[in-house]
Amino acid sequence: MRSKFTALLVACGLTAALVAPISAGSAGAAPAVAPVSAQAPGAIAARKPGKPNKKWKVPIGPKFNNPMVPNKRFVIERHILRAIRNTPRGEKIIISAYSLDRQVFADELIRAHKRGVKVQVLLNDHLVPNAQVRIQRVLGRKTTKSSFLKRCISGCRADENEYNNLHSKFYLFSRTGRNRNVVMLGSQNMTLNAVRWQWNDLWTTVGKKQLYAQFVTLFNDMRPDWDKRRATYSFCENGLNCPSGDMQKYYNTVFPRYTTPQTDVVIDILNNVQCVYTDAAGAQKRTMLRLSMHSMRGKRGNYIADKLRELYAAGCNLRVNYGLMGYHTKQHIGAPTARGRVPLRSTGFNLVDDPVSSDPEAEEVPENIERYTHQKYFVLRGSYRGNIDSFIVWTGSTNWSSLGTPQDEILFSMHGRQMVRDYLKNFALMWQEPYSRDAYTTTYSEWKMVNGRRVGTKPMVTVEPDGLRGAGSNWEND
Repeated sequence: MRSKFTALLVACGLTAALVAPISAGSAGAAPAVAPVSAQAPGAIAARKPGKPNKKWKVPIGPKFNNPMVPNKRFVIERHILRAIRNTPRGEKIIISAYSLDRQVFADELIRAHKRGVKVQVLLNDHLVPNAQVRIQRVLGRKTTKSSFLKRCISGCRADENEYNNLHSKFYLFSRTGRNRNVVMLGSQNMTLNAVRWQWNDLWTTVGKKQLYAQFVTLFNDMRPDWDKRRATYSFCENGLNCPSGDMQKYYNTVFPRYTTPQTDVVIDILNNVQCVYTDAAGAQKRTMLRLSMHSMRGKRGNYIADKLRELYAAGCNLRVNYGLMGYHTKQHIGAPTARGRVPLRSTGFNLVDDPVSSDPEAEEVPENIERYTHQKYFVLRGSYRGNIDSFIVWTGSTNWSSLGTPQDEILFSMHGRQMVRDYLKNFALMWQEPYSRDAYTTTYSEWKMVNGRRVGTKPMVTVEPDGLRGAGSNWEND
């Protein structure tokens, strides 16, 4: 159901507290209004007002942030900000995201609008921080106009109820710098959570006119804010003509979509993986699979976990990293196989022996849930649909949980050797300590009190529930 968690974000160093999402209890409830937010240090450094640079070339491919290394937290945010800053008069910026609370984004979007850029923004309705108020005051809220900021109720193309959200995250630029038809997509929202507490990815391409046009068409279908579910569909670099499905170079599945184990697009993907194959030289190889998933839980999480475990048992070289996984889902994925258990690590929950500070605003104060993967990507290198030389990444906004399909989401697949290398490099970084921990249904054997809260230390591998939920002060249910 829609998050009822209150996320109060604490900024570090000399910055003031920045308020993060307070979720509405239902689709009809009034969203929370947050006060004026301060900027985080990295954002201040990224702000360089000036005329758009017509010679700037948009970096293509994936970008990743690292929330545990201060100078790498803002990599994705700065990438988006540069694109906004270098969009010239007469062009268009289109944004779909779950949340926005960053004043630096408000500043740049308002500047863009004032210099003659059409700025169109759709957001979820769980939060009304000052940054959004400022943008909407300038752009207005009417989606029939050339510029606007609108918050969709229960998602833009989904049924109006207390469960659904606008959750897709894509950023479109008709032109920025020297590049036209720019598409950016992944797991990144425009929040302090996204840079300070979350591991995120954002992939960028330029010059793909049909792909860009299809994302614009999707956005335009979101603008009316429908109260009944719109049809699911797919598109690719050729538009709607995609005879090869996800074997196209680029392929996007648009949600909402009614899903069962028999109709689940993720199960369809996993069913088309061949774990052991013979390469062109006659050597036997294992298909490599890497999953970095924000949330896996509920019945859908369970049956996807069953399929992942089946692939591991069949010989796939599989590793799974998660932010939050349901106890029952962990039991499904963690059941022993003849090869042992699926290698499983987590970036969610406390790491061992966090330092303790008496300063409640100090960065080192332990949190119920700390820095965590917010990514939703799946990487394959090996045999897929019978092609033994496949290099594919699936990314986007959809979690592998029950709410991952009935609301506004995208699941985007793309092929490319270098791109797969980039995602594998990011996964390998997160897999190592101290960025993640062994996570087999981890519970805590020892506890300590920190500022009146009971915080776990020394996680151990067990088959018991860990008793933790996504409710820490820095956990955003997105």
